[in-house]
Amino acid sequence: MTEFLIRLSDRGEKGDITRFLQDILQKARNTDGEKIIRFEKGEYHFYADFTEKQVIYASNTDSDRFPEKRAAIDIHKQKNLIFDGGGSEFLMHGKMIAVKVTESENITLSDFSWNFPTAGTLEMKVVGGGRFFTDFSLPEKAQWKIKGNQLLWFEVSPFSGDMYWCNRGQSESHCVVVHDTVMHNVARYSLSDGPFFMARKISKLGENKLRVHYFRPAPALHKNGMIFEMCTSYKRDCVGSFFCDSKNIFVKNINVHYMHGFGWLTQMCENVAFHNCNFRPEKNTDRFCTGFADLIHVSGAKGKIHIENCSFSNAHDDPINIHGTYTRVRKALTKNTLLVEYVHNQQNGFTQYHAGDKVVFYKRDTLEPFQNEKEFTVKSVINPLIDGNSVKEMIVEFYEDIPDAVAVKGSYACENVTYTPEVYIGSCHFDLIPTRGILCTTRKKVLIENNVFDGMTMSSIYLSNDCNNWYESGPIRDMTIRDNEFFIRKSPHKDVKAAVFIDPIVADGKEKCPQIHSNITIESNIFHMEHDNAVNAKYCENLVIRNNIIDKIQSDNCESEIKAFRLNNCKNAVIESNKLCEGVSDS
Repeated sequence: MTEFLIRLSDRGEKGDITRFLQDILQKARNTDGEKIIRFEKGEYHFYADFTEKQVIYASNTDSDRFPEKRAAIDIHKQKNLIFDGGGSEFLMHGKMIAVKVTESENITLSDFSWNFPTAGTLEMKVVGGGRFFTDFSLPEKAQWKIKGNQLLWFEVSPFSGDMYWCNRGQSESHCVVVHDTVMHNVARYSLSDGPFFMARKISKLGENKLRVHYFRPAPALHKNGMIFEMCTSYKRDCVGSFFCDSKNIFVKNINVHYMHGFGWLTQMCENVAFHNCNFRPEKNTDRFCTGFADLIHVSGAKGKIHIENCSFSNAHDDPINIHGTYTRVRKALTKNTLLVEYVHNQQNGFTQYHAGDKVVFYKRDTLEPFQNEKEFTVKSVINPLIDGNSVKEMIVEFYEDIPDAVAVKGSYACENVTYTPEVYIGSCHFDLIPTRGILCTTRKKVLIENNVFDGMTMSSIYLSNDCNNWYESGPIRDMTIRDNEFFIRKSPHKDVKAAVFIDPIVADGKEKCPQIHSNITIESNIFHMEHDNAVNAKYCENLVIRNNIIDKIQSDNCESEIKAFRLNNCKNAVIESNKLCEGVSDS
């Protein structure tokens, strides 16, 4: 094995290691056999000034509007590489992908932490106020200024003096995430409850303190200690970290304190594992948010996705989301060739199909598979942005002829079932999340076990399948949820908050759809409930709910009676041997 050692003495100006690491990665790429890049333990800085812009189309982001991105640690076309941080702390400066692995194989990432000293998420803590104003403190390292009646927060390069990025008030936010440090919960609220709605004037009170004056009485939510975090997901212009078109990636012993972009995205990869990784804010700081969207997000994968002994906290969206992507049939070009398209505005540009992949077609309104999930085999593909295709379009040629019914514009969507993984999620902890805990839709075997979900604001495990909005596929065929512990606490969120919510999305007026998910077993779990249901399921076949314990949380918020289960249009459901404690009924 060839070893490349990076020492503290290799750091450049302001501790920068970006350029030195780029040279080491190039040497590793040109070296045969197994390689290890090992860091001497310490603090290393990565500055966007020394990275190259690249065109990267990433799922669930606004890549159509913002295709150019930068990467701090850029692992490209590497094989048999161990990247060992040696317990170091990596500090990122500027809007960047922290770790990027593309077109690579047999990669191990281990033993480091990363953070962004200046976060792209603005956090404002209420420290006082009156009837028509609220006083806020900002994190110590926040860079901000007042311009007119707007607050600007930004990050400035210490090398060029230019801004890496700049955000204005609530202009790029669709909501505000509020962290109640007293009640120990988080939830999304309307911008009208946030710090900037109907602001008349903003004045500076001190180094990290400001006062917002309002044209109306300050919202009742503005209580001392409440932390308001601007959820800036209207502008998903970057990815937190990125794996794409790679196989056999093993991630272990990594602490993610903040991601400046949408999640740690795995896109069209094979065999990815996360062990002993923590997505939590750094201790003893005045910051809470770990990312303004998802944490681990998988968009198309094959082989196995394995997530074990990890912890997730303080993100603005789902900690784990694993899905494929439906593309909509636009028209037939020949008897065996289709023009298909990405539909959602945050699905653009990336490769979805390869020669030899298997494809299944589904009716968009009912999610019913064509001819009992008959598989069609891809012969060739012309990808987005190739030969005149737009960022949304791809031309897929099949070995088999395509039936006329499938080729009707907009009636069917197709899923690449080759890129549907087996999934294991075990011994993980989820808390302080304003959305769901785990989303997972795949036809392969799934096991979710020995996890703790403490106070998700929405459902702890959400099993959807959607061909009309996000187009995140697909049907579940073999899933076991066992030996988990759920704490379902009341929150201001009014949507369904069942611990396990099986909710495939069909078109309006299609209540009598066929069963969409099948063979889901929910067993030997403990549900601590303040309200809602332990399990809420619809359009499901062969659902088994057994040997679970459902009890009530003894608190002032608890409903007088908890209904354990709610089933709608489920076939062959078995509910048996569950222990329902006092105040809990079975339906």
